[in-house]
Amino acid sequence: MQSKRYAGNWNHYKIATAMKLTEKIINETASQNELLLFFLGQAGFLLKIDEGKLLAIDLYLSDAAERLFGFKRMIPAVVQPEDLNADVYLSTHSHVDHLDVDILPVVAKNDKTLFIGSPDCEAVYRQTGIVSDHYRVLGIGDTHELPGLQVRAVYADHGDLAPDAVGLLVETGGIKIYHAGDTAFAPEKISESLQTNIDVMIAPINGQFGNMNAREMCRLAEVLKPKILIACHFWMFLEHVGEGGCGDPAAFLQEAKSLPKSTTPIVPAPGEMLRYRKG
Repeated sequence: MQSKRYAGNWNHYKIATAMKLTEKIINETASQNELLLFFLGQAGFLLKIDEGKLLAIDLYLSDAAERLFGFKRMIPAVVQPEDLNADVYLSTHSHVDHLDVDILPVVAKNDKTLFIGSPDCEAVYRQTGIVSDHYRVLGIGDTHELPGLQVRAVYADHGDLAPDAVGLLVETGGIKIYHAGDTAFAPEKISESLQTNIDVMIAPINGQFGNMNAREMCRLAEVLKPKILIACHFWMFLEHVGEGGCGDPAAFLQEAKSLPKSTTPIVPAPGEMLRYRKG
């Protein structure tokens, strides 16, 4: 329900909410061996690490999917793209809900931002006018290192929809974060590609368009054994909701009851901040 202050002006309400989140992103700090995760909807996350660095992953903040494909967004953007100020902008593949073409020109105005994406992202970077010094392309197995940060592309199977799609393994401060991007259930290949234990796992539950559903996501977690298991790819589009609990966070939590106690399942609300500390 809208507050009385913003009744009748939903756009103003969205901006005010985004301003509050932006302030939280700026003011909250991560200590050594600690990570802050902000869920921005769909598969999008902001990671704040030690020394205040901001990493963006698979952000979707515009209405590009509706403009291009008729997929209407069902929840408002919780932050404005001009307020991101990301040091690193990661994309698992070039689909518009993971590499938002409508916000990319805004983000690219920040000269400090380094874009890192799968091979199919390169054409989008070039079309946007991002020069080669400001982006890196990672195929499966490729690694890019920055001070205090390592990003490695790992196996993903998004079929013919995006044959160049990758998952991303981000390591910082001793914390390992696996963002699956869009992928079908392929536990052996994903585990072999990761070649490491992980602390935080982020993966889709929509069960549509070649992605895992909630049950498959939890079965993958049984293999990878993350400390924190975060569901994404829900609520944004009606087209991502299917039969049998596909795209339903409640179904994910029900499936997650079978996971070992060492894994904590989480359904984040858009704009919610999660704090994870190693150890």
